[in-house]
Amino acid sequence: MATVAAAQPEEAGSSAESYSHVERIGFAVFMIVGPLILLGATIIHPKHGIRVNAGSEYYGAAYNHTTRFYIAHTLFFLAGATLLPAVIGLTRLVRPTHPKAAFWGLVLSAMGFVSWGAFDGMDFMTYVAGSDKSLNTSTMQDYIDEALANQGVAIPTGIVFTLLVIGLIVICLGLHRAGILNLGLALLLPIGIVGILSFLEYPPLEIASGLCVCASVGLVGLRQLRAPDVTVPAQGAAPM
Repeated sequence: MATVAAAQPEEAGSSAESYSHVERIGFAVFMIVGPLILLGATIIHPKHGIRVNAGSEYYGAAYNHTTRFYIAHTLFFLAGATLLPAVIGLTRLVRPTHPKAAFWGLVLSAMGFVSWGAFDGMDFMTYVAGSDKSLNTSTMQDYIDEALANQGVAIPTGIVFTLLVIGLIVICLGLHRAGILNLGLALLLPIGIVGILSFLEYPPLEIASGLCVCASVGLVGLRQLRAPDVTVPAQGAAPM
């Protein structure tokens, strides 16, 4: 009995160590695939604004470029779904040396990703309005205008999106202090996320924002694929 009892902790430790390899590879894949999906969305996306006075442009993009609009916003939706585990993977790397940054970064950014889904819901609603050519365009245009101007929707989603940005900044500071990425590269992540939302009507800047996310998160993912253990080969921890 004693031999069996002694063997159980060894087996559990071996299983945990073995699965840490799966975690490292799995999170690395999300860190690479998520930003690439996001970049693809920015390339395909037909330009339009989302400001209160940009309703005609928003609805017009869905009406005149229905297929591109649908593909791009579906990719944005999938990018959000894959970037969340990628962010979890980033906090996993930060946690051993900076647990506070890992905890608050994950909590805030995970809450913030809810707004990503809300924005996608609005996009899919606009796609439906634009794809059905039998609907009255004036009525649909008025509805989209009202939806964009509705502060009851804009305020809570904007606040929650701000939590995403704050959470990502906290994670970036943790990545820098842990020596995983220099601060400039790390901050390309929140800069890129904010840039994509801000430059929907300026395709070159929108694509550049997608490249920022690839350069930040994707680089960590590539390093993780080559790393022998759960840590990234780093440049040395930054001074506190």
